[in-house]
Amino acid sequence: MYRGSNKTALASQHQIADAMLRMLDETPYGDISVSAVCREANVSRQTFYTLFQSKENVIIYSLRNDCCYSEGEESVPDREFTFRDLCDGFSEYIIHHARVLELLADNDLLPLLRTVLREDFSECGSLMSVISPRLRPYAFDYMAAGITSIAETYIRSGRDTDCEELADIICCLMGGICGEP
Repeated sequence: MYRGSNKTALASQHQIADAMLRMLDETPYGDISVSAVCREANVSRQTFYTLFQSKENVIIYSLRNDCCYSEGEESVPDREFTFRDLCDGFSEYIIHHARVLELLADNDLLPLLRTVLREDFSECGSLMSVISPRLRPYAFDYMAAGITSIAETYIRSGRDTDCEELADIICCLMGGICGEP
């Protein structure tokens, strides 16, 4: 996946990701071809394969670049995020992106969310400081699986939980990992 700073390439990545999600809203993932995504995004196949390795890579890009949990360039320097901040962020993400998560669930693509979460957790300095090195791989996978399952349950249960209640649920269920209830 392209990770450079070329504005044209970044814009094309965004176009491709948007096209994929639009198409996923009407067409099962398995029926979407790279050529169709290219047509929808108005880019060439060469551009697609310069920026992405596969359709799955496009979904991972969408998740990684549109999620609240990445500690990226826009995060506040030297700010330690609390466990509650993490729970609040995931709650907001799940509620605000429920339609995309529903599309992923309907197409058996939620394991990609788990993969992205696990990778992001392993790079999160705030989590590194509260979880022992020996437990980190297990904790990160457990947390990623838990958040993914909570997102799926929220979607499948009719989305009737508000943001604060969902954050409380996440805190309650995941609290043992970071030592906070």
